[in-house]
Amino acid sequence: MNTKELLGLKVKEYRKLKKITQEKLSELIGVDNGYISKLEVGQNFPSIKTLEKIANVLEVDLYKLFLYTGEKDINFKIEINKIYDELNKEKQFALYSIAKAIKN
Repeated sequence: MNTKELLGLKVKEYRKLKKITQEKLSELIGVDNGYISKLEVGQNFPSIKTLEKIANVLEVDLYKLFLYTGEKDINFKIEINKIYDELNKEKQFALYSIAKAIKN
């Protein structure tokens, strides 16, 4: 995976954690709707000014967008978030209970 793709995954990860849609993030930083989508898949690489806006909206230090723990870890975390978002409250609680048990 290249830097553009890894950066895109980080932006997506933080965006989802803040529960902000691509459209809302686009609106908040002043870019067109398709920009964030392309950024998240590594087709766009933002300017430093745009990166600063993204970091501010996502309430994350700019440098954290460039901290890559490894392709497997990032993809796995995103996949877990996707699964969680698709579950009803009862199943979300079950997943939480399992994760908490594994942690301990």
